Amino acid sequence: MDNKDISTLHASCIRFMPLVTQYNHTFLSLGEWWQKVTLIGKINSHSVTPTLIDDMEVTRRHFKELQANLINNLVKENIRKLELECSARAQVAIDILIRNLFERTADVGFLATDDDIRTFLRESTPTEQQHQAIVDRLHEYTTKYSVYDEILILDTKGRVRVNLDETNQVVSSNDPLIRETLETTQPYIETFRRSNLQSGRRAAHIFSAPIRDDERHGGNLLGVLCLCFRFEDEVNGIFANLVGEDEIIAILDQNNRVISSSNEQILPFGYRVSGSGQSGINFIELEEQNFLSHQNKTKGYQGYNGLNWLGLILRPVQKAFAEKSAATKSDAVQLQRSSIFSKTLQNIAYRAERVVDDLSLVVLNGQIVSAKRNAIEFMPVLEEIRTIGYRTKGVFDESIDDLCNTVVSSLLSDVQFQAFLAVDIMDRNLYERANDVRWWALTSCFREILAQPLRSHQDDATLASVLEYINGLYTVYTNLMLFDSNGTIVAVSNIDENHLIGQTMPDQAVIKKTLAVSDSKHYTVSPFAATPLYNGQHTYLYLTSIRAPHNNKTVGGICVVFDGKPEFLAMLQDSLPRDNNHQILSGAFGLFTDRHGLIIASTKPDLLPGQTLQLESHFFQLENGQRDSVILQYNGDQYAVGAAMSKGYREYKTTGDYQNDVLALIFVPV
Repeated sequence: MDNKDISTLHASCIRFMPLVTQYNHTFLSLGEWWQKVTLIGKINSHSVTPTLIDDMEVTRRHFKELQANLINNLVKENIRKLELECSARAQVAIDILIRNLFERTADVGFLATDDDIRTFLRESTPTEQQHQAIVDRLHEYTTKYSVYDEILILDTKGRVRVNLDETNQVVSSNDPLIRETLETTQPYIETFRRSNLQSGRRAAHIFSAPIRDDERHGGNLLGVLCLCFRFEDEVNGIFANLVGEDEIIAILDQNNRVISSSNEQILPFGYRVSGSGQSGINFIELEEQNFLSHQNKTKGYQGYNGLNWLGLILRPVQKAFAEKSAATKSDAVQLQRSSIFSKTLQNIAYRAERVVDDLSLVVLNGQIVSAKRNAIEFMPVLEEIRTIGYRTKGVFDESIDDLCNTVVSSLLSDVQFQAFLAVDIMDRNLYERANDVRWWALTSCFREILAQPLRSHQDDATLASVLEYINGLYTVYTNLMLFDSNGTIVAVSNIDENHLIGQTMPDQAVIKKTLAVSDSKHYTVSPFAATPLYNGQHTYLYLTSIRAPHNNKTVGGICVVFDGKPEFLAMLQDSLPRDNNHQILSGAFGLFTDRHGLIIASTKPDLLPGQTLQLESHFFQLENGQRDSVILQYNGDQYAVGAAMSKGYREYKTTGDYQNDVLALIFVPV
């Protein structure tokens, strides 16, 4: 917004800022009383030199200028705090969604190459048993990837060969996305709109991919796979974590129309939001209510921007500036000289002190002159001017404390929220890893080959080839490996680590637990520790058993090596607070630790994974999902520190499947 827009915004908002309105009224009252007292002084100043009255008037003007400056900064800081909070929530709403959808782009491409699906589509008249086998397989998929509420497999004519949702009675479709998917040269098509493929939805969110006889060699088209994302379910979960009291959070499409809202009574589906595309805080009127709004484009994730949606947040203007301070008065006073305050803010208190000193000199001079000239009638005027000056200074002190409190409160709120963001991203990311390893363990060729009493070189080459293909789609792993029932590695996805083939998997306790997994629901995760499977660095390994296709006997297992170092580092960096130029705040750093302070990841070079964080803090005792923020000393420096304890995501770490509490910490120097 330009300066004119900013001035208009400030003028419109000031009446909704209780403390600012209160101080402004007090200053005006003091100013009016000063003028009256000065007028009385002029009437009774025949025996006093005119320069004394002029000096008092100059001092009054200095106070008035400083008052205007202070009120302006109070307004600016209140709006800045609001903009930081709103921008952060709108940005997170859209970026968390985009991160989730990015995972779907790999899912649809991989599932479209599933051999069981291909075999099924090759059958012109499959038996009921073959049909049920595919239905069961897709149910297995949605049990693990619970972000999907429907999967459809269609032939090239648009006829539905299989779908999971029994309430969805579609048998064929001429939706243009089918033809578009069959003709695309891209790995997938993403569609969000009404579709008879899910006629019960006001908008279906579908990831579709062509199914080919052999995807890797441009085989003949067999049909189309459609993964239907649980859009409303996902965004409602995002909104629940972000929305504050009386707030509304929404997702807008590329045409600025609401596609999901946390309050559809006020901001309904399909409503076109006016003023979209404008930066900063804006006014919007809905249902005869005035709101302040902020919207953000996605930052994207690994080059993926989805369908160019926006995150939007609305706050009722009447409640937008209500006091919700997370800072104590001692925090605010202690940090008044901190670098988090601009020089303008720091100078206001100093200048107010100087004006009072000048006023004291003026009054003292007036008393001397009045005494010399026996102007007794002017003495009460001088005393009242002195009293007004001290009262004004007192209001300055109080309002500056409140201004500092606003700044510190904003910072504490910000670091607390960023810590929550970091650990939420981590939980969501690792949820996908638990899904991946369990689904890949059901790959038919893995089960069939490992179930054989003897394997040929061609069998091992097939296993390696499939692993390599999967790893090419899912790049968050440095290696995928298969091992037999003795724990011996038989195939890897990373040809640079072929030397591992024939070796025994490390950490036999984890392998023993993995081989004991007797169904497709469960998995194991290694402790966060250094492992030779990750070049001696710390990471997590996700593992599960592989069972024979006919008798369910355990014939081996699969292990995926999460590329923890860069992935966790990127999560933390994406969560650190940034300045107006989108650069990470100088000196800020973030960490993931366990409840004992074991460092999982850090953006601070001297705090390495595997070390223990030396921090005496109650943070490690936070309940799952709990957040906090404080001002504290760390290694001789003062920081605002935000903390959030993990709570899991969907079924991950919430159903007794796996327990691993992770603490996210965000440090910002003050």
